[in-house]
Amino acid sequence: MELMKKRDHIIYSVTGNVGTAEVNGIIGIKFITVRDRKYVIEALPKKVPFLKRARVTFPFDGTNLADLGGVLVGWSVLTDGTAVGEEKIPTLFGERALIRYQRSEVRDNGTLHSEQFVEPVHNFPYAARMSGHGGEVLFSIIDTSLKWIKEE
Repeated sequence: MELMKKRDHIIYSVTGNVGTAEVNGIIGIKFITVRDRKYVIEALPKKVPFLKRARVTFPFDGTNLADLGGVLVGWSVLTDGTAVGEEKIPTLFGERALIRYQRSEVRDNGTLHSEQFVEPVHNFPYAARMSGHGGEVLFSIIDTSLKWIKEE
């Protein structure tokens, strides 16, 4: 099974609040290059004040997409966070059994708590949540060209 190819995309809704600002936007992730040892994505946020457009290169072993969690909440489940357990989560593509990872980071303005909900085979992030003193933001997959995510 080919996980993704050039021009594939994923779109996440981004909702919540940061301080007094309401967040109601999206982040599109477009695969620019997919090779044996790396993949390149372009992150395209719209109406998300704390995210900037970026092109990012990740190492790729052909199976693991955990680094996409770093685009959403700043960390990969491969190197950071603690697995809490499996949960059944409703998605636009049906209910999925996902692994929930948590991480807390102490910052000058308080503690930032974040979670990722990833599928257990490829560590693909279906959803994420960030919360702290400044508010709470939720990321949820709303569209993709990746058939294996839609049909899992």
